[in-house]
Amino acid sequence: MKVYPINLNVENKRCVVIGGGKVAYRKILGLLNAGALVEVIAPEICAEIQKLFDDTKITVTLEKYSADKLGEGLILIAASDDEIVNSRALADGRRKNFLVDSVNDFADFTVPSKILRGDFLLTISTCGTSPGFSKFVREMLETEFDKNFADGLKIIADYRRKLKKLLPDADDRIKFWREVLTPEIWQLLKDGKLDELNEILKSVFLKNFCR
Repeated sequence: MKVYPINLNVENKRCVVIGGGKVAYRKILGLLNAGALVEVIAPEICAEIQKLFDDTKITVTLEKYSADKLGEGLILIAASDDEIVNSRALADGRRKNFLVDSVNDFADFTVPSKILRGDFLLTISTCGTSPGFSKFVREMLETEFDKNFADGLKIIADYRRKLKKLLPDADDRIKFWREVLTPEIWQLLKDGKLDELNEILKSVFLKNFCR
């Protein structure tokens, strides 16, 4: 199945997780890390979810799932250990215009494996065909993309902000970055030579805009 790749802003948006076990816990952590407002619906919750509730990081409805408990929201993840409950939650969520996902079925989206370094986010997906392979690829790439990419991104983003003021035309900015972001820049990021990275960007910037 072909999917459309997208990075979704869930900050301060209500997202519902059905289920109170370890799988649900992992889904909750991903949503919290993205700033979502998470509500859990489950008759029982594991100790890890209880800790999140005690720390007021999530809200919990300690009851069996039913459609009247859904309310309104952006995302619904069916992660209980009961396939029938998950199927009902998916159908109910769709009727209420949630984006829905399930641990049992491919629904509206899947959550890819990811490497997160500051604002640098790299995701790996097999379109739901083999989550284990996605995890394998992520583990192989994790040492390749370290903190240097987060710090290097901050430098590049700073020049991007300046460039938007000096080059209002998007095509001109694309051309600029295609010329600047070379294999040499890639190697500097990998080697952690961020001062050299900054000097190269600064030099190109001054050459083009400070004549």
